[in-house]
Amino acid sequence: MIKVVYKAIGKINTQEEKIKLPAIQLSNAFLKYYQIHSSEVTLKFGQWTRRFIVNINNKLSDKEIGLPRDTLPFPIPEKMFFDIRVKLDVIHIGPFVAFIAMNKLQHISMSTLETYKNRFKLHEDSGKFILICASDSIDTSNQTISGYYYHSKGVKNKRWVNAVFPYPDSVFKKIRIPEDITRSLRNVIGNKLFNTNFFNKYELWEACKDENIKQYLPETRLYQSFSDLVEMLSKHETLYMKPIKGLKGIGIFVIRKEDNGFLLVNNRKEKVLFHTIHQLNLFLDKLLLKKEYLIQQGVPTIYKNKQFDFRLYFQKNYQQDWVCQGIIGRVAQEESIVTNLNHLAHITTGEKTIRIIYKIKDLEAKKVMNDTITACKSLCEILDEKLGHFGDVAIDVIIDHDFRPWILEVNNLYGKKSLHLLQENALLDTIHLTPLEYASSLAGF
Repeated sequence: MIKVVYKAIGKINTQEEKIKLPAIQLSNAFLKYYQIHSSEVTLKFGQWTRRFIVNINNKLSDKEIGLPRDTLPFPIPEKMFFDIRVKLDVIHIGPFVAFIAMNKLQHISMSTLETYKNRFKLHEDSGKFILICASDSIDTSNQTISGYYYHSKGVKNKRWVNAVFPYPDSVFKKIRIPEDITRSLRNVIGNKLFNTNFFNKYELWEACKDENIKQYLPETRLYQSFSDLVEMLSKHETLYMKPIKGLKGIGIFVIRKEDNGFLLVNNRKEKVLFHTIHQLNLFLDKLLLKKEYLIQQGVPTIYKNKQFDFRLYFQKNYQQDWVCQGIIGRVAQEESIVTNLNHLAHITTGEKTIRIIYKIKDLEAKKVMNDTITACKSLCEILDEKLGHFGDVAIDVIIDHDFRPWILEVNNLYGKKSLHLLQENALLDTIHLTPLEYASSLAGF
């Protein structure tokens, strides 16, 4: 790792045309270590580059770069350690990663910044430069981005610094941002913006319906008229109806065929029995008025009158490979049709859940979960191929009585309260830090 120090420009003994270039001060030890043989170098920070003439200053170590302050249109923080990549005569300081945390910069409070400091371990000298920013702090006209960085060597109680920088090396976002900003970032940094798109449940089905992964997804159809529901009921005993853009189980309900009609159960466990298909139709006409819903095949998985499912956390690592970081099992309250936190009875690790429910031994439980991981990894590869550039998702899965996984949903904006409840601190650290490793890899570090 290296650090930038600001130095006054010494006398430059060089050809007249080169005097027009600003000077960078480097030691002979630095030049030797990085095998730089040119009298000029290009300095790169994020998407900013500038050509410099080399001045030898052996008072600097091989871990320091000396720059005159007035040659940079932005402040590379002094005395902060950075990683460095040198290729021929290009010195790349970084990696410079932007994390888009919110839509408005004014909403990023000091307590929020402290949360990210702990989450990303910014108090440790990792060599990465992480800028916490917002979508409204991205200036597409000037291709700059403003936000906060943490300077561990700064003055106490003033270590969070607000500054403006050029576009970064790579961008990790966890919120929806305007399309014009996305387009601007992509035009400049290329495919180094990840968790790019947000897709709904039906778009996921459409992306997968012609792929081998389809065998692991419940049949899904857009609800356009009551005839869609009638046709699905002719094939499946139980159907889920879900808002296309739903969150936290709100608006979900189940329709089950019964001997004496059709039973509808909503996410609040309220039940209505319809003795005829006509009665059901009239009810849905009022309930779904001007709302976009999809119909999904119900997969039977009941444990002591309780629904259960699994959440798998998938991320891309430094090698840019999809890996499963961990699995939790969630058992809902009795008769609940959803398994989010507000309706949970039990939560534990994935393998333990499958052992308890299906009364199988450790080796068999491990195989079941490995088969599930394989299916989900295939899905992640389709996401990148058809729906955008992703690096951090949570996948909700049901495993039926034949140990077949059924993928219900992919979340690229997900909470981690379950992991906090389980006190899975090591897993939380991994999930928080891995996207930064992936972003660094995208940046070329």
